[in-house]
This record gives sequence, C-alpha cells and structure tokens, in this order.
Amino acid sequence: MSANVNWVWGGCLFLFLTVFLTGCTITTEGMQEAEVPPEQIFPPSKAVASYRQLKLPVKMSDEDLEAQIGNSQKLGILKKWSPLHTLAADYGIPERDPVVKITVTEMGTKQNAYGAYTNLRPGLLNEGNYLKIGVHATVDGERLMFVQDRFLIVVRSTGAMADPARRTMLINFGRAVSDRVPRDITDIELVTYLPYENRVPATERLDKEDPLGLGLFKAGGVTALYRIDNRECKVFMAEARDSGTVKRLMANVKKEMELESPIQELGIGIEGYQGRFLKSQAMVARRETVLFGCYGTMTEKEMKNVIAGIDRRVKPYKPPAIKEKVKENEADNKKTGPQ
Repeated sequence: MSANVNWVWGGCLFLFLTVFLTGCTITTEGMQEAEVPPEQIFPPSKAVASYRQLKLPVKMSDEDLEAQIGNSQKLGILKKWSPLHTLAADYGIPERDPVVKITVTEMGTKQNAYGAYTNLRPGLLNEGNYLKIGVHATVDGERLMFVQDRFLIVVRSTGAMADPARRTMLINFGRAVSDRVPRDITDIELVTYLPYENRVPATERLDKEDPLGLGLFKAGGVTALYRIDNRECKVFMAEARDSGTVKRLMANVKKEMELESPIQELGIGIEGYQGRFLKSQAMVARRETVLFGCYGTMTEKEMKNVIAGIDRRVKPYKPPAIKEKVKENEADNKKTGPQ
C-alpha cells in the first residue's frame, strides 16, 4: 500500500516540476504551453492533405499584407490596433504554384487582437460564415480569418480552387493553425457580459474610440446588436478605471438622455434609468465599474430583459452559504453562548 502511495506522490511531483520548469499550463484541453513563438504556429507539411510548407515563415511587408487582408482601408484598421509584426508562409505542392498563404500577426495584447478582428470581419453575413475556430472565425470567399490568444490569423486561397472545396481547405488549415496556438479560447471580459439570447451573430465589436460617436466613452467600449422579429436594439458597454469614473460616465449619459425627454428610474443595476437616447427608447445602468445600456425599437420588456441579463453577468458571484456549516455554527453557539 505504501509503495503505491509513494508512486502516486512521485508522479504528482514529477508532473508539478514538468509544469513549473517548462512554463506549461494545465487546462480543460490538457497540458498547453504558455507561450508559443509565432514561427511555431504555422502547421508543418502534410498537416492538411498533401500540402507542404513551401518556405519557412518570413516577415511580411505592408504591401503584401494589404493584399492578404483585403485592401488599404483594412490595413489601416489593423495598424490602429498596434500590430507587432506579421509572418507569412505559403503552402502547396512542390514545383507548383502555392494554393494557400497563411499570415500570423502578433498583437500587443489579447484585447488588441480581438479588437482588430471584430473591426476587420465582414458584418451581417450568413450565419454559416461564422465559425468556432479559435475564439471566433469568419470565412468569406477566398479568406478565413480568426483570433486566438494575442494572434490574428488570416488563411487566404491563392489558387484557382472554387467552393465548396476551397471553403473546406481554408477551414482545415484554420483548424491546423488553431491547434498550435495556446488555447485561450474565451472572449475578452466585456464581451462575456453580453447575453447570447437574441444577439445577432458576429455583431460584437470592440472600439478604441467612443462607440456612440458622442465623445462620452473616450477609452472606447463594446457594442452588439440584438433582434427579435423586426425589432432591434443596440447594446453598448464601457468599463471604467474605478467607481468614481463610472459614476461620471453615468452622469454624462443621463444628461444626454434628459436633453431628449424626462427619465425615470430603471430598477436595474446599482443605478439605472430609462427614457430616450439618440432619438430612440433607451435604458442605461451601471454595476461595479461597468456602464451598459441599449437603445432601439424593441419593446420596453424586451429591452429590460437584455439589460437585466447583462446586469446578472456583471454582478460578482457570491457562493451560497453551506447549510451544514451554518448548522454547525449554530450548534456551537448554543453550547458556548454568544461570543
């Protein structure tokens, strides 16, 4: 029995030392490296069918990157999110023209990578164009783009292949790249506050500047579109540095609403109001250091459901008291008397 225990403890110690010394992290996906150099993100030859990596990854010029992501306007959007550098590699059959070009753009932070992706992906495509590769992925024509960890990846078909074979090839290459990225496959925190119900796919967008264009949220924020039948509302959120800052943000939004119509208490969040904003029915609330609101053509009940859903997600989780422990404490108090 003692020998088995020693084996177990020995195995645990070995696992701990391996994780500690190699910088790995144990996740639900297994053991993953904490950091992966961008050069190692590119899949090896024959990871997808018989296609081979024709050349080792090299740094990409702005001119070539413009063609990879679409046009000069999109390159400007990418630059706004402070990319560090971009590596590129071609894949295909030796002695033939390449069929795929893969680029890996390393951004300074996960938030910048997510922001670049949400501003570059086309909006309002068919739901089948949005895929679960990495955190989010979009396939549109000759390109597949996705974000994962602090990397923005673009897979572009450079051959004459047509759909559906082209789409399948792009998706397979995208998954092969995703498997080689540290598996951070969660949204940034602000986006996790958005309820899924009635949210229009791929409308979540992170902005560096005020998403409403009124100069209220100078540090940027998140927006998303919700729809029920033909009724819509646009949700906006911004996170402040501290409670004092979020109170000032609320005062600014409240002032804008009061310019359009009288307001009334909402009853959601620490502080909340409803009235009109940007010439539409609107609601706004704050919880912790997050300000959130919506405006549009949804009914009052529908909009309240959206705002209440955000409020529940922002509100810190407090674990329920364990009944057995409460009973033990009560029994102890009866024996010893009040302290």
